[in-house]
Amino acid sequence: MWASAMTGDSLNEMAPLERERALQGLVEQHDTKAVETIARALAASNWPVCDDLVRALVQIGGDEAERALSGALRARRHHVRSAAVKGLMRLGSARAVDAIARLAHDPSYEVRQDVADALRQLGRQTA
Repeated sequence: MWASAMTGDSLNEMAPLERERALQGLVEQHDTKAVETIARALAASNWPVCDDLVRALVQIGGDEAERALSGALRARRHHVRSAAVKGLMRLGSARAVDAIARLAHDPSYEVRQDVADALRQLGRQTA
């Protein structure tokens, strides 16, 4: 599949419609290589591209996607951290609660708000 030759950098450079098609191909591929490609792109992404990348990881789901999103919580860019929090919330994993909670004092107001929302939502799901 052509999506397997994709790099994280190329995803960030694509036009929105082209990126959407490429991400759909990676989601359908549904393997480690797809998750790694999307995770690399996420680490270097700008807003709003990061939201598209996180959405694709959530669609793939599973432990590898959860690990990729947890890794994105340590990104330098606040919008990537924020998108990762929202993605982990959508995955609904109880394991993600601790990782998300560590960002409760993030320097970014947006991230702190997303953390509070995610912890409320995950608390309802795990209670």
